[in-house]
Amino acid sequence: MKRIFLVGSPRSGTTILQSLLAAHPEVISFPESKFFHYLLYDQFAGKLPGRMEAFFKDEIKRPELLKDFDDSQTVEAKASWFVRVLDGLAAEQKKSIWLEKTPEHIYFIDDIQRFLPDAKFIHILRNGMDTIASMYEATRSFNELWGVGWDLNHCIDRWEHAMLTSHKYINKSHHILVKYEDLVDNKTQILGEICNFMGIEYDSTMLVNYQEKAAKLSLNLPWHKGIERDVKSSNVHKYHKIFTRNEIRYILDKIQRVKEEMAWKVTVEVTEPISDIYAWQICDRLCCTIQLEGIKLGIIELPICDCMVAAAVLADAIAAQFAWQILDRFFQRNRCEKGNKLWETLLEPLHPKHDWTLFLQELWGRPHWHLEDFYKPEIAEEVSTITLGKKLIVLEISEGFANIKVELSEIDVLVKVGGVGVGIVTVAVENNFVSAQKLRSTITRNMGFELCVAAVREALLGKRLNGKQWLRSRLASCAQQRSNLPDWLNAPGAGGIYPQNAVIFGRRSGAIGTSVSRRASLPAAALQEIESAAAIAGEPTRQIPPENEFPKQVFYVGEPTRQIPPENEFPKQVFYAPEIIGSKSSYREVSHSVKPQVFDNHSLTQKLPILSYRRISPDGLDAVTPQIFEQQLHNLKDHGYYSASWENWRSAKLAKTPLPGKAVLMTFDGGYLDFFQYAWPVLKRFDFTGTVFLVAESIGKTNSWEKAEFEEVPLMGWPEILQLRDAGIEFGSMSATHQPLTALSPTEIVREAVKSRAILERGLEKSVKCFAYPYGDFDPIVAHLIGASGYTFGVSYQLNFSSFDDSLLSLPRIQVTAENALKLA
Repeated sequence: MKRIFLVGSPRSGTTILQSLLAAHPEVISFPESKFFHYLLYDQFAGKLPGRMEAFFKDEIKRPELLKDFDDSQTVEAKASWFVRVLDGLAAEQKKSIWLEKTPEHIYFIDDIQRFLPDAKFIHILRNGMDTIASMYEATRSFNELWGVGWDLNHCIDRWEHAMLTSHKYINKSHHILVKYEDLVDNKTQILGEICNFMGIEYDSTMLVNYQEKAAKLSLNLPWHKGIERDVKSSNVHKYHKIFTRNEIRYILDKIQRVKEEMAWKVTVEVTEPISDIYAWQICDRLCCTIQLEGIKLGIIELPICDCMVAAAVLADAIAAQFAWQILDRFFQRNRCEKGNKLWETLLEPLHPKHDWTLFLQELWGRPHWHLEDFYKPEIAEEVSTITLGKKLIVLEISEGFANIKVELSEIDVLVKVGGVGVGIVTVAVENNFVSAQKLRSTITRNMGFELCVAAVREALLGKRLNGKQWLRSRLASCAQQRSNLPDWLNAPGAGGIYPQNAVIFGRRSGAIGTSVSRRASLPAAALQEIESAAAIAGEPTRQIPPENEFPKQVFYVGEPTRQIPPENEFPKQVFYAPEIIGSKSSYREVSHSVKPQVFDNHSLTQKLPILSYRRISPDGLDAVTPQIFEQQLHNLKDHGYYSASWENWRSAKLAKTPLPGKAVLMTFDGGYLDFFQYAWPVLKRFDFTGTVFLVAESIGKTNSWEKAEFEEVPLMGWPEILQLRDAGIEFGSMSATHQPLTALSPTEIVREAVKSRAILERGLEKSVKCFAYPYGDFDPIVAHLIGASGYTFGVSYQLNFSSFDDSLLSLPRIQVTAENALKLA
């Protein structure tokens, strides 16, 4: 007889999983016995006889099974009696497995294993916000059945203890950890894995007969109401009607420790080969300590999608975060080993200006040039001249450039570094001629630090930083290796970048050096939503074929022949690959006229105030009245402020150059109808503009995510949104359903991001690049996935202005409320 225990936090999905497994022909299960809870918990030990009487007489209707129960026996003897009874019940029904589900048994796993060394444990883990909200609601509504003591902190503690306890058994052979969200999302696969763990064949009747089992096992307890419904995801979240914003932030802060404890932790030395990192299925975040020649540089956090972090994604993240330190160490090695006079003159410690000069000298093979020379297009050189008959050319950085003759007003240059595409730069043509130095200076100016990131990633990571090869020579070797590969073959084992059996989404339109340039893994379970958003934006995608097989097709999303694979045929991995650069997007942007701004010539904006408003309304909780809003804008105008754009600030950050005058960015969260009624007329009157963040699936509805705290009010529909779009208002996303993203899995985060992007871009007929994190809640994992989902800018809530050092995906905003005074002047 096989004995299985199902454990987890209360309200985490234990009953629904029990019902599904109990519907298997080989399995018998029962209502919660709570046997070991009463047997081993001192406070309840004296109540065990009463509990057993209720269980056998009232719940399973077998009172005769109590005849051999003796409360005077030892704990071991009682445990043996209980197991014999369950064995007998299973034998009666000709079942080979009994499944005991009591969430509280998670406190007694070690004791149960001592009594039953062959017992197996299924742990179910669920999203903290959903579980805590469900516990809190059930214990409020049915206090007489749950008992006292279930305040918010106790609910949080129960979830936290269950999660951390289960995580201790992640690599134990008699334990399997299952995510509730994965079960709901992919029932067949997850149930198949559980059945394999239990030693039985998967049976599809489980998905048919579980509803009947659920009705019997739940004992009609009121908090199990509706459990017999279909097992599927829901867009209705209990915490929206239970918890206020402050309570949600409090819960998120409390459960942060759980995420940190459950992260997959590794250490990577950047001078050694970078490999794919594989993790247990239950883990969804990587915490990677990065070392350079044994010295810690810092920590990188990345999402784990489909049990792995690809080496290509990790290498890109390392280069993006630590390129400067790695490059500096490489130059120190060069200075010590090469004996070059230029390096010997730099005896003082290196600093950014010297590092950048040295980098450009090595990158372009111009060791005697000064920094400013790389930005001067007029420097003449003795090089060959070629005639170009097309608009797009491909140039590898490590190869020599030629002058170009062409009868066009401009040309597009696809730039490769070490054989890997970095982006397309447009170069102006004068008198049908482009010099090699103009190509070089335009690339340097437009690509900036991304050249450094790409060079470090391709030429230095995974290799010793000795001085045997110049950086340019290393890049040339990498480019030669890449050139030997067919364009379609891009998998490890063939010297390529990404694994086999993957779907790859190619480069989006957008500025070089932003999230557009960063490699990313995406969850395969969200493929359908990702493809939908990509199709709307016209972004390229391709399938890596199986090893040694020529591709049957290379396709672009949006072609009618493209089919989403069945659930059991999803690719192993999905990637965003910025080096796959297709033709320029045919995506149609809606243009509008913008009034010229008059700047205060005596002021500069080195730190940008980004303001966040919720509602502008004459009434309503936490609303700023139109009169106060008008006074604020009047004050801003009097002190010389004007509306900057997101791209203004991106360009200023890239060049480390202040914006002229006094710039401000105004944002409005939620998309309330009163923005159209009250805020927009005032903005227009003072020549300001703004960005409105929309909760995509609530457009034209109400602010249902604020039920616990605010009155329900209407949101703008598409008629108002399109009118504002044509008048110059920009729109961004505040996710699809306004959930706190740090509490979600990578699959859920990506779905929230790409579903919202698809809805908004289809409706607006223009790209949506800005994302406001609901509740201001984000971390490195969330920011990475939001960038990978197609957004360039991400904003949170903080009490400070944005500086040049801020990441574009973590820009701070100052919340303006009815209570706080706006003082920028």
